[in-house]
Amino acid sequence: MQIICGPAYPVVSERGKTIHVPKEVGTVAIWRGEATEVKFKSYAERLKAAGAANDPHNVNPCVEGIQWGVKDASSSGFNVVTVIKKFGSETTIYSTPPADAPKSIVKLFEDLSNTTGSTAAADFEAAKQKQLAYNESIRHARRY
Repeated sequence: MQIICGPAYPVVSERGKTIHVPKEVGTVAIWRGEATEVKFKSYAERLKAAGAANDPHNVNPCVEGIQWGVKDASSSGFNVVTVIKKFGSETTIYSTPPADAPKSIVKLFEDLSNTTGSTAAADFEAAKQKQLAYNESIRHARRY
């Protein structure tokens, strides 16, 4: 519901403004004389006023431009390092970086797949094993 807040409206910063409120709130404010209802010419006009521009939950599923990403083998679901390319509403998953991939994505892919001698993947695996060992060591710890 859209209302115009009057001088008696309880929220001082909203006085004199046209705002959207739940129907229950608007009905009470109008009944108490704190606001007046905005009348729409048609149902379509009311829907347009309460449409996608006013709802923060309505988002466009299409990405702007191209988005790139790399997933580690343990989180990719394929048990291999994957490169993800999002363009428009399409998502493409690659097992190796395509020719048009940015250099930063290729470097991250190589670090995670450990093909260039980098120790990023080995360090990651060591950290995971250390965390698993710690979790196992505190599993049976006495808690009060």
